[in-house]
Amino acid sequence: MTISYRFCLKGYYGLMTDNLESRVQVLEDTLAIQNLKHSYLNACDSKDVPVIISSFVSSSCLIDYGPVGIFTNPEDLAQVFKEVACHDFMLESHHAHNPIIKILDSERASGDWSLTYHLINLSNETITTLQGSYRDLYQKAEGQWLIQETVFRAASSLNLEIEERMLKVIFAGKP
Repeated sequence: MTISYRFCLKGYYGLMTDNLESRVQVLEDTLAIQNLKHSYLNACDSKDVPVIISSFVSSSCLIDYGPVGIFTNPEDLAQVFKEVACHDFMLESHHAHNPIIKILDSERASGDWSLTYHLINLSNETITTLQGSYRDLYQKAEGQWLIQETVFRAASSLNLEIEERMLKVIFAGKP
């Protein structure tokens, strides 16, 4: 038995369309935005500061990472990132999942993401698992999608301490 699935994507400006070219463009833009977010998070894990900076628009940017800071340009974020995270003893792993990408028009999009973040800090012998969500706005410039605004809010955290080859819970709950 063959099952046929027909679906219609929202086109630019939120209009439903059967235009194949518009539908393909929405799919290409959605995939490009997903790749942008994953490239950014992979750059955070590999401590690739130039890629982190190049993931954002160069002006009129908002990066709100709560307790980490609020930044209006990617260079300021990169400076804090270099000071805090760019160490061999900081083993990070960012996992973005459950994306909901909305193409607003040919140059603007929004995205909601869930994040699971793991950090093994060999310096102070701790392990942190953080759950939260991103709310992003994207801007397409010269054919490339970039992050214009990103807000991260933590929902839960599990902090463990490695003590005499045993794990000790030092915090579990909403930060």
